[in-house]
Amino acid sequence: MTAHAAAASFSAQASRRCLVLTFAVGLVLTAGTVGVSTVPDLRFQGWPWTLVGVAALAFVLAAPVHQRSLAELASQRPGAATLGSLGLVVALVVTLYEALAEERPTTAIAVVASAALLSLVSLWRGDESIVDAPAWFVLSVVTAATVAAAVWAVVETPGRGLQVAALVLVSAGPAGLLAAGPAALRVARRHMAPHDVTFPHPAALPQVAAADVALLDKDGTVTTGALRVTSIDPVEPDHERNLRWFAGALEHEQEGRVARAVSRLSGRGRVTELQRHGDVGVSGRVDRHPVRVGDLPWLGLPAQEGVWTTVGVEVDARVLGTLTVGDDVRADATEGVQALRDLGLEVVLRSCDTDARTREVAAQVGIDDAAGDLDADGQRATVAAWTDDGRRVLHVSTGSTLTSDLGLADLDVGRVARAVGAARGAVGSARRGQSVALAWSVLAGAVAAAGLLGPGLAGIAAGVGVAATVVVAGS
Repeated sequence: MTAHAAAASFSAQASRRCLVLTFAVGLVLTAGTVGVSTVPDLRFQGWPWTLVGVAALAFVLAAPVHQRSLAELASQRPGAATLGSLGLVVALVVTLYEALAEERPTTAIAVVASAALLSLVSLWRGDESIVDAPAWFVLSVVTAATVAAAVWAVVETPGRGLQVAALVLVSAGPAGLLAAGPAALRVARRHMAPHDVTFPHPAALPQVAAADVALLDKDGTVTTGALRVTSIDPVEPDHERNLRWFAGALEHEQEGRVARAVSRLSGRGRVTELQRHGDVGVSGRVDRHPVRVGDLPWLGLPAQEGVWTTVGVEVDARVLGTLTVGDDVRADATEGVQALRDLGLEVVLRSCDTDARTREVAAQVGIDDAAGDLDADGQRATVAAWTDDGRRVLHVSTGSTLTSDLGLADLDVGRVARAVGAARGAVGSARRGQSVALAWSVLAGAVAAAGLLGPGLAGIAAGVGVAATVVVAGS
């Protein structure tokens, strides 16, 4: 592990411990703060400043939230973390102001509760984001808090205006928005785990969900990427067993895709005097029988016109028959292609193999748009051109990042279709949860701006928003 990676790992672990500590301490301190603030018999000498200290501790322990906020500001894209951090800052300032003014520093409740809630959501969320908070949300909440502060400062006192601003920021805070993505993602991961799809990079899901055309590379998607013997044609019916045995045993000693396909016809035999004859074939003795496997003209047979590779097999100077080797098309490829179509995607097939072979496979699995002689660079160029034309292309190929982005065991077209469906479901659920969070934030913020929420209720309102969001996004 490099020093940079070790430092990053240590930093991530430290942030996680900090968030866990914040939430645990927050639960205890919130209960204590509420009790001391509301029950006179629990108060002691210096209790206001004790609450200020508790609020400051909760604020400091929420450091990972502040770090994320600084990162957002550095990129000039203030988001949910920025809003959460701002709410904590203002609420802490109000708590200090109340203590200095010799008032009851009840806003400490909002600081501690908000810090605990934000830490819990941040701990649960990590860096997993499916949907981001809309750009207008942060500005709208800050504007509402500022206007409410100004109005209440005029109507009552500046201190009251500052308190209302803090309560607006806390009650309309971003915890619900932050929870929408993780809730939906965890349901999708649980649903797809039996299908060997893990979704390790949630940020890729919206792009996958938005695709309207799937460009499949033939090898590995509708085929296994390997070849298989598609036809066994013995000269005489009773020659088939020997045809399989001798050809398979000899080809075990060969390399190449065709040789591997033929070798699967039998186990290994005792091969001696092995000779390779360039591109035309191979010869040797299998269990002391002379065997040749290779091009038909080399064995004295007429050449055959066809899409796939056909080889002849000769044993003891007598031709036993021919073997045809072609792509190993997945048994459920047709269903997988149709599943992509059912999701509304146009499906096209491309390959670096010959055009004829690519079209043959396409016909077998029900794809009309197919073309061969297109290597990885050519496929990427096609994707780029279609993207420039406004298409949203899902490139399903070993040369793309789809396998790592979605955590696919392989590029089986059926598995890809299930992953796309799950990605759409997760993104849709996250957006529904986000809508609930936004609606609740508007409602809670409006009530707080009207002066109808105290510090305790503001913290409760933020918690209810998170709970409602998780229920909707996780359904």
